[in-house]
Amino acid sequence: MEAGERWAYRVAPHHGRVDEVEVVKVGAQRPLRIRVRFVDEEAEGREEWVPSARLRVLWQDKDAWLAREERWNDLIKDRPDDDDPALHAVTLLFDEHLAGEVMSFGFNSRERGLLYVDDVPALAALLGVPVDFFHSDPRAFTDDDGALVAPWPTTVQVVSRLAAARADHLLPILDKQERQARYEAIHGHYYPGRGKNPGTHISPEICAETDRRFKPGRDLLRRWCGADAVETFEELKALRDEVLRIGKLMEQAIDCLRQSGQNKAADRFERDLGIPLDALRQAQHSD
Repeated sequence: MEAGERWAYRVAPHHGRVDEVEVVKVGAQRPLRIRVRFVDEEAEGREEWVPSARLRVLWQDKDAWLAREERWNDLIKDRPDDDDPALHAVTLLFDEHLAGEVMSFGFNSRERGLLYVDDVPALAALLGVPVDFFHSDPRAFTDDDGALVAPWPTTVQVVSRLAAARADHLLPILDKQERQARYEAIHGHYYPGRGKNPGTHISPEICAETDRRFKPGRDLLRRWCGADAVETFEELKALRDEVLRIGKLMEQAIDCLRQSGQNKAADRFERDLGIPLDALRQAQHSD
């Protein structure tokens, strides 16, 4: 940035009036400030010291810059708000890295909800869709790094299909979170401290309120997994619970036999059970 150059000046980062200014002098202190003269006749030669960040691009590049800004504003016009259940569902799925490294997701306020796909063919193969599926929204484009950038509606479509494709991995995660949420709504949550710092206990009431906010997102993810996948998972879960119940009864029976001195019978029952009692106890504890 040098004296005599003409720049596009705008106060707000992404919206508002754009003025042509001429650089009069570059400051010597930090944070850097620039003395500019406003070119428009209405400004009557007004000069000001302004933060350097307000000089967005050289004036000759203004049109291309504003075109990019307009495209971006159109891309994010339907981004979700912080309490949208679909946003919570998408965030949870991305947290589990179920698509590997082929795509990422915008989290900050400016790009919240946007989908970035680094390997479109790989993701298309994973979801069982044609490559042009990701361009179904005309706002989608390929950036300078070769990544596809798509708006929020496309993000929802992709994630719902990914949830169905990875339901076998996702449903146990959702079940574990549900059980954890029920436990914390009764007992609260404890974060251990480090060194001399004491731990922090979150009350059951706060845990329950937090769960009320995020539960709709889990419910939506479960629906995206598909009714058949959910039914199969629930059947397997019920079968596992029944196996654990019978195993617990067998453990009690074997303990009673040992206490009564019938060790041979106890050993036979334990062999027939087919699972070491220690492993059975561990399974019951983790459940």
